[in-house]
Amino acid sequence: MGIFGGRGKQFILVLAMVTVLSALNATVLLSCRILFGMGRDGWLPRWLASVNSGGTPSAALLVVSLVSIVLILSGGYETLIGVASFLVVVLYLSGFCALFALRIREPNLPRPFKAWGYPWTNLGVLLASAAFLVATIVGDLKDALFTLVLIALSYPAYLFVAKKKRLLASTSDAITASPEWRAHRK
Repeated sequence: MGIFGGRGKQFILVLAMVTVLSALNATVLLSCRILFGMGRDGWLPRWLASVNSGGTPSAALLVVSLVSIVLILSGGYETLIGVASFLVVVLYLSGFCALFALRIREPNLPRPFKAWGYPWTNLGVLLASAAFLVATIVGDLKDALFTLVLIALSYPAYLFVAKKKRLLASTSDAITASPEWRAHRK
């Protein structure tokens, strides 16, 4: 019967629903802020950086909501959880690696706070994350490969946008360096 008796299954179901809803809320809010920032910085269309009168990035929120609906309708929750788990671990892993890279490349940067037990605590978490990632790949190869394909497909899009940004920046620099533009500014 378990700890909760005959109602254990219902209790776990309600607990899972509350957990999923709170995680979904955090994910949607975080994702729309990321799209907002990328739109503001020119990595995505500028209209994603628009906000409503309350300061909410409504265009980005709409895009995230629509993509979420499409993802939910496209497959089972198991697939979404598998993809999300893989991406979250990759994100954490990249952050831990970036910390080591930054500390090596820029050893004299001011550190506003100290990481307790650095580098051993960060190394331990990095290794645990890498082990979790390997276990995820071994345990759910289909979703891991699907996620890797999505990441691989996003890389050419990144290169295209980065090239476009460099071209726009060089054109802007050429315009502002011209004598006509300087004369106009005076």
